[in-house]
Amino acid sequence: MRESAAPRQGLFCFVDGELVHHFQDGPELDHVMWFERMGLPSSGPRYDAILRGKVTCDVDTDRIVIGYYGTARLSNVRYRQIVDAFQLDEGRITEKMLLEPF
Repeated sequence: MRESAAPRQGLFCFVDGELVHHFQDGPELDHVMWFERMGLPSSGPRYDAILRGKVTCDVDTDRIVIGYYGTARLSNVRYRQIVDAFQLDEGRITEKMLLEPF
């Protein structure tokens, strides 16, 4: 397998329809801590209503995973915003609805 450049990773959410993102190399922040820093709800129904997710790299498969909570799938517009913000190689992307809390 050829070695690819490491993609940007991190957290994202959509606040009032706008993409907000945070680059990070490891799990130093989760959505709860990040939202508290930004003044967004970090628990309860208002937190659950925020479309949020993370971009990670699966080093075993060389795939970039766009994982998200709060929707069954990303719209084309939101997908494109995430790809552009994180400067992702679309040939390596896998989308995944996340069910685990972090």
